[in-house]
Amino acid sequence: MPRTGRAPERSCHATDGAERSLKVPSRRGQLSSPMHLPPHAIRPDYAGGSVLNLAATLGSHFGVTTHHAPYRHPLPLDGARHVVLIVVDALGAGQLRDAVTRGDAPTLACLTPAPGPVTSVFPSTTMAALTTLHTARAPAEHGYLGLTVWLDEAQAVVNLIRLYDVYTHTPLADAGFLAAVPSLYRQLHDRGVAAHVVMPAAYQHSVLTRWACDGAEYHPYAQPEETPTLTAATLQPGQPSYTLVYFPEYDLICHGYGPDSPEAHAELRRTDRIVADLLAALPRTGDTLVVLTADHGQSPQPPDGYVDTITKKVMKTALRGPVAGEERAAYLRPQTGHHAEIAALLAPHATLLTADDAWTGGLFGPPAHADPRLRPRVGDLIAVPHPGHAIRRPTSPAPMLGLHGGWTAEEMLVPVLSVRV
Repeated sequence: MPRTGRAPERSCHATDGAERSLKVPSRRGQLSSPMHLPPHAIRPDYAGGSVLNLAATLGSHFGVTTHHAPYRHPLPLDGARHVVLIVVDALGAGQLRDAVTRGDAPTLACLTPAPGPVTSVFPSTTMAALTTLHTARAPAEHGYLGLTVWLDEAQAVVNLIRLYDVYTHTPLADAGFLAAVPSLYRQLHDRGVAAHVVMPAAYQHSVLTRWACDGAEYHPYAQPEETPTLTAATLQPGQPSYTLVYFPEYDLICHGYGPDSPEAHAELRRTDRIVADLLAALPRTGDTLVVLTADHGQSPQPPDGYVDTITKKVMKTALRGPVAGEERAAYLRPQTGHHAEIAALLAPHATLLTADDAWTGGLFGPPAHADPRLRPRVGDLIAVPHPGHAIRRPTSPAPMLGLHGGWTAEEMLVPVLSVRV
């Protein structure tokens, strides 16, 4: 029977591993492109040190083939019949390091950290990175390239969660074409591996969930404290299994109050306690690998760092539609003859690069596997704001105190912790 109750706290520290995970990945051999990025930029390490490679390696353990490089850091996968992947939305490597130092994450401090840095994908946002974890494909393959993207099929900038035109709020009539690749769970299921997702009940029937979690049994929860019991029930002795457990609450708190706020610290302490209970609930058979990671991190966003250069007038006269992407990674489609005007407005606040350079340079995924049909979704010009800046636009939500999407270390570097039980 699964053991229940909280795992005993031990005096152990993952600080050294967390510190190591903050080192900037080597850029040699990762991208060959004319892109000139600022010194603070962390490029996604699709060559073996990103969440893409982590997902690909976990899938390949069960026979799912992949054309992506294996995850370069060691994981105790030998003999593992069950894999539990815990995803704490927005838990950056630096945030975890600071939490361990404060004593807010005693459970996570006891897990084995990756010996080197691990990156998110670009953009460092849930739509892109969590979909990568669901599919083991890069954003340039699965197509979820930000919260909002230009869709040729709809001739509109569409919010990929709410599935409507961000300017007119007209619903997307047919979203079937968004399912560009098979989910990892479908591929596991077809190979005789029981696939499960433990996620909030509110997400169960969304279009994204129905595609990205296809092939998995969905275990909904109302409160994250329910996840230990739900997760333990997915591990059955007669069949190998793969279970993803998703915690979105920390990201929501960081957005609202900032990642350095007392509220965010309290939520991370809560998450640490839940993970302790989850580990204690799992059967101690020795054949289960538990991995904990994040889709991205978060950086504090000063209220006075919002840039208001893209006004309604600019949008109507100089752009072919609303700005897409994220506040920390904007996709623009300038009108003919207005490219220089848009660049002049944004250059003091952001690094600018052409979408063609970003696409062929591998920012969204290895170019050899990128789907050219998805290229228009990132516009013609990409603006990644400098640290502390964010591009506000007429269709933006209310200003937030924590943001992600860009390429700072706070946004891009994520922890990967593991334990065998």
